[in-house]
Amino acid sequence: MPCIPIHKADIDRSKLTERLERYLQSRESRQPPKIAVFGDYCLDKYLYHYPNLDEKSVETGLIARQIRATRLSAGVGGTIANNLCALGAQTFCFGAIGEDGEGFDLLRSLKKMGANVEGMSILPETLTGTYMKPMRPDRLDISPLSNRAASNWTEENRFDIRNPTPASDAALAPLKQSFLAKLDDLDAAIITDQFQMGSEVVFSPQLRAFLSQVAQSRPNLFVFCDSRFFVDSYVDIFVKCNANEALDAYDAAHNGKERLETTVKSDSELDLDRILRAGEWLVKKNKRSALITLGSKGSLLFELHPKENLQVKEIPSIPVTPPIDVCGAGDATNAAFTFARTIGFSLEESAFLAGVASSITIKRIGETGVASLEEILDVLRNQ
Repeated sequence: MPCIPIHKADIDRSKLTERLERYLQSRESRQPPKIAVFGDYCLDKYLYHYPNLDEKSVETGLIARQIRATRLSAGVGGTIANNLCALGAQTFCFGAIGEDGEGFDLLRSLKKMGANVEGMSILPETLTGTYMKPMRPDRLDISPLSNRAASNWTEENRFDIRNPTPASDAALAPLKQSFLAKLDDLDAAIITDQFQMGSEVVFSPQLRAFLSQVAQSRPNLFVFCDSRFFVDSYVDIFVKCNANEALDAYDAAHNGKERLETTVKSDSELDLDRILRAGEWLVKKNKRSALITLGSKGSLLFELHPKENLQVKEIPSIPVTPPIDVCGAGDATNAAFTFARTIGFSLEESAFLAGVASSITIKRIGETGVASLEEILDVLRNQ
């Protein structure tokens, strides 16, 4: 038996479907939720390499790989923003970019999806976070003039551009001020804190304390945080992480272990008792409920009630048949959970709908997909 009791989530899928249908029918006559995405942003830059065009450099004698197509999209906070826009939210972006070409392309991508970028700060001494992803085809004879869909493309070793040092407090002051000025107009805010120590742009212990103070000062604003390395640093904020991130944070706090960027374990290796202990510690430390995702096994909602009464609820997953691509699944979860909360769904209902959204996006192979409300409804109707 688990060390902490687990309860099945009380989710009536028929009623959930009916409520979502009613919301869609009335959407044109109501104001869309206003949701901010604060924190880390990057540019995803796909580079399509055509091996049959490779050239030998006259200067170095090395092979010069030939790129004949690119694809750009906003990643990290940009993926959350894209999902929010697809769900119908009015989306406001707050982050920092450099005064460089990557920053220009990132802003253009955010604007194209319909997000408001007035809260994005441009810092001249900062590098815009960029993931450069070389893509190689399975056919060596493919031509740049042919349809890219005529070949399967595999992502090769990535080149990451990350800022070498965090921005100064003085440089971030305008970002904080613009965020504070917008708060009274928001229904919710999502914090995305994803870069490890040493490659941050905006985040620091001081900024995390500032965001906790913001949440404490506005108890009626739903503040949601997804943090890869610092999930235990957010007081009075609902946090979400995967099981491995929760265990890393717990081990760092209790056993002095280093926080790892990736601790990949399969679903079958998940240690439920350890996850439950980590979740209990997390919600009592942060003073708010939390969601820990378990991959194909769904998620655990640690619901903290008055007087620190904790109840753990098992949120079922939506079965998905391979092939799948989990890139962006967490960001889809963040967006759908927060959106559902802003339109009146409970924590456990929001967690379930977030899982539905994630099940849709992981079927978008080779792209960071999004899920619309109509697509979520289709899944609910067919379950």
